[in-house]
Amino acid sequence: MSDFRRKKLLYVFSTFFDVDNSGGIDDKEFTAAAERLCRVHGWTVNEGKGAAVLKSLLDIWGAIHQGDTDGDDQVDKDEWCNLFKNGCTEPWQQKYKDLIFDLHDTSGDGSVGEDEFVAVNAMGDVTAADCKQAFSKLTNGGSVDITRDVYTKLFNEYFASDDVNAAGNYIFGRSKF
Repeated sequence: MSDFRRKKLLYVFSTFFDVDNSGGIDDKEFTAAAERLCRVHGWTVNEGKGAAVLKSLLDIWGAIHQGDTDGDDQVDKDEWCNLFKNGCTEPWQQKYKDLIFDLHDTSGDGSVGEDEFVAVNAMGDVTAADCKQAFSKLTNGGSVDITRDVYTKLFNEYFASDDVNAAGNYIFGRSKF
């Protein structure tokens, strides 16, 4: 695995899951991730779409937890990267991809628009301007709609590609790793 690809994987690990910076992720952090994602949309994890997000993330954790090779009940950075050594072929990875797409497609029209993309990804050190620039790269300057099929290709590029020029590198709004 290239250093570039590892940096992309660790960005997701650190930004979305290892929020306590412990170097490992567990079920509590997946619950916290669901709460953060729901807050962005004005949902609660106790009902409706928010409860579905929580269930999906805990299901994903159940699969990821199998990557805990040292038996400490958490997945560390190396174990996380190892989960993606063969790309995005596992069912949990597809479920994660679908969840992320659905969280972006807040209108439910089957595609992710720029405003939807910015609303979900502008956080921490990723600004709205960064997201707009990333969205332009993802859509080839607005000439490509980000449908579920297009997002699948981009998601796979992000998690499985070593190509520093792949458009999928921008799916989380960040352009530098």
